[in-house]
Amino acid sequence: MPTLIEIFKKQNIILYQNESLDLDHHYQEPYQDEGEEIAGLNEPFETDKSPKLRRVAQFDSTFSHLRYFMDGTRRTYKIGDIVINGRKIFPIVVAQIRAGCTMRNTNRKLSTHDLAGKNLLLICDAMSDADFAEVKARIMRSDWAITINLEVVPYRFDQSKDIIPVNAAIAKANSLMHEIEIDILTNMVRSDLLTPTNMLAVDGPLQFIRQDRGTPQFADLFYSVIGISKSFDPMLPISGKNRGSPHIGVELTKLEYGQRTPVF
Repeated sequence: MPTLIEIFKKQNIILYQNESLDLDHHYQEPYQDEGEEIAGLNEPFETDKSPKLRRVAQFDSTFSHLRYFMDGTRRTYKIGDIVINGRKIFPIVVAQIRAGCTMRNTNRKLSTHDLAGKNLLLICDAMSDADFAEVKARIMRSDWAITINLEVVPYRFDQSKDIIPVNAAIAKANSLMHEIEIDILTNMVRSDLLTPTNMLAVDGPLQFIRQDRGTPQFADLFYSVIGISKSFDPMLPISGKNRGSPHIGVELTKLEYGQRTPVF
């Protein structure tokens, strides 16, 4: 059974394999500021008894229009580098991508509605089309690729968009993960599962730019879908009617640790 090194060597392409590098956790940001000590990490934030908190709305907590919840996950690992034309080096990346949708029934119990995923081997398209086709064919015939149902996918490195080639590989994996999410959403819409009282909440913004086909049919998929984004523009004003309204970022600086952010 040929190895990756042997497969590339048949096309006169050198593959340098080293210890696999977890790209999703290699550059970790610190959990908190250096030297900062935070107490009470063992308590959930909802137990905060700050007198500043106030109830802003009354609602029936037994009913919700949100019935479905979808999220995607991606794991990427650099497993080596290939030298192309004896001049340039590009990373080889493997990725596991998954997307899943859960459903909440009338008894508020969660169950799996749909789950899909792929195993990918990402190779830069800097090599010739003939070399890529031959390498892909040899890999797909190998027993280990068949066992894990591997897909060989090219990624494009554009120096004007990506600082390093590995970022382009990660972006490709991320785009393919979003395609799985769109496939799940499309099947739900075709099955008439989504309505204004049975909505889908997606983890992240509804910005499927690469998947957007520019057709009304694509836009129609999102009628009963909301995106829950964990990032935002801190310079947005709290009130759109008042030009002197403070920015959201200013309000965040007033919150104590553990307090929930305002929602607008």
